[in-house]
Amino acid sequence: MTAKIVPLSKEQHQGLRVNFKQPFAHIASEHLLPLVVHEFGPTAAVFPIVFVKNNDSGNFQPVALMGLEQGQNLYLQDDQMQVSYVPLAARNYPFFLTPDPENDKQLTIGIDENSPRLGKDEGEALYTEQGEESELLQRAKQQLADFFDTSRATRTFVEKLTELNLLEGKTLTVQINGQKREINGLFLIDEKKLNELTDEQFVELRKQGYLAPIYAHMLSVQQVQRLTRWQSEKETAKA
Repeated sequence: MTAKIVPLSKEQHQGLRVNFKQPFAHIASEHLLPLVVHEFGPTAAVFPIVFVKNNDSGNFQPVALMGLEQGQNLYLQDDQMQVSYVPLAARNYPFFLTPDPENDKQLTIGIDENSPRLGKDEGEALYTEQGEESELLQRAKQQLADFFDTSRATRTFVEKLTELNLLEGKTLTVQINGQKREINGLFLIDEKKLNELTDEQFVELRKQGYLAPIYAHMLSVQQVQRLTRWQSEKETAKA
């Protein structure tokens, strides 16, 4: 179903409720999920963290790799994410930040009117009977504001990696039931280039707090083994 994201309006949406029976159905066919730098630590414990490049802008985006093929989320099983940590980008849905129709230089909270989570009968209300914002909506607005702030910090982090030429295009080669497969289009921090930085450059990374997410990313690549095992089990079950 195509998303229809519109600015949230009390007049239009006061009677709506959000149902969380299938909280992650919206990412069932997503194999990449955007990340912010502040969540690299907990994410690295369960997901491979990689970078992808926007061919139009040339900018890089850190993402959690959730599948080895497009349209496939191996972490989602029986409507539940099989991990202890779920990235923020998955938890904000069906809320988004969208341009404010009254001021195109500002953002406002938006909602996907086509979301299967929305209805008038079940779930948590967006507004109280008095027309005030519900606790759910207040939490959603705060989460989106936090995500926006950390997204800006993430852009600065990625810009630094780009400036130092640390991101290198890599082909991941995995074994699925004895057959080699290659995953292209991913960028990783090159350990050799990291080690070749000058003392001044390295100290700058430390002072900016970037060493922890860098090492979290590098360690997280081992989580590809988890995806390989799940993919092998999935294909064996189909055979």
